[in-house]
Amino acid sequence: MNKPEQQFFALLRCGLWGGLPDKGLFSGATDWDAILAMATMQTVRGILFDAVMELPAGLQPPAQWMRELHRVVIRIEQSHELLHRRIAEVVPLLQSAGIRPVLLKGQGVARNYPNPLRRQCGDIDLYVGEEDYEKACRIVDGWGNVSGKESESLKHAHFRRNGVVVEVHRIAERLYRPVLDNRFQVWTKKQLSGSTLKVLNVKGVDIFLPPVNFNVLYIFNHAYHHFLCGGVGLRQLCDWVMYLNAFSTEIDSCQLETDLKAFGLSRAWRIFGVLAVNELGLPEEKMPLYSPVHGRQSRKVLEKILQSGNFGQYASRRMRRPKGYFQGKWHSLIYMHTHLGAIVLLFPKDVVAYYSYFLYNGVKQVVLDKSGKQYPAW
Repeated sequence: MNKPEQQFFALLRCGLWGGLPDKGLFSGATDWDAILAMATMQTVRGILFDAVMELPAGLQPPAQWMRELHRVVIRIEQSHELLHRRIAEVVPLLQSAGIRPVLLKGQGVARNYPNPLRRQCGDIDLYVGEEDYEKACRIVDGWGNVSGKESESLKHAHFRRNGVVVEVHRIAERLYRPVLDNRFQVWTKKQLSGSTLKVLNVKGVDIFLPPVNFNVLYIFNHAYHHFLCGGVGLRQLCDWVMYLNAFSTEIDSCQLETDLKAFGLSRAWRIFGVLAVNELGLPEEKMPLYSPVHGRQSRKVLEKILQSGNFGQYASRRMRRPKGYFQGKWHSLIYMHTHLGAIVLLFPKDVVAYYSYFLYNGVKQVVLDKSGKQYPAW
């Protein structure tokens, strides 16, 4: 690692776990532009804020950067309040119709941070299952005011209502190897309809959260999924690490190992686990199935994450996408070919499976686009 990267991770770990940054690491010239650019790419500026504030005034970023960090933190706090209000509005509508939504990721994992209001917000993901999916979509479709483009995918319907994105999930996630995906869907349905769901109260409304063993695997797989399909930000891995830390005594490691093997995730889990311990500061004893032998592979994963940023949107090739429809599709194909080629030796089976899925789905999407099929399908 170069010095700005060392400083960035030192601040990130302090933001996650508390404590004071090493002042000696920031003595001399500090490239704050590089450090804060990394924080932006990885969507962790809010997490770094408290650590930066612990530095002596003479070692903090220039005034213009401090003002920007303050603005970022205020916007994040406002986003949390908005999401909480919208969750407390839409969930009771579904519950009153006999639907039991389960909140995935988002505000359900933010609470595991030392200061939840420092985690940058996303959208509202509500799992309702296939049986209640169309009913739930009609309810959400009739709620609030449209505030942007809406769409539907295999996994969920994507609504923009009252300033937030609400995704109504028929399935929680998709694996790219059919046999593994079949197992995963059976497992998901059982886990998210059982009696081991947890409860989160948001503004007086009780909302179901997934069971611990489901969540620890699901949060990881969600991050790994994005790593495969173009890039993942460190914020998603911080979510995973904070969950592992918060529920370390409740995780059934034996069952987790069985499930990871069943879904073909064991190798990826162990490689990312080294990153969680070495770079993000998770104690070894709280990292289930920790194996330090994957240090080299973990460093390659980290290099890729730092290059491409959150959801891969900072990858230089992806940022140059042309405007034309077919030109854009061709550009995406070349980008994905290059991206997957760089990681195929790390995760060969998953890369081959995802590349096959990407090609098939890309052709299918072109056909649907050109046939004039419109949202919503339900």
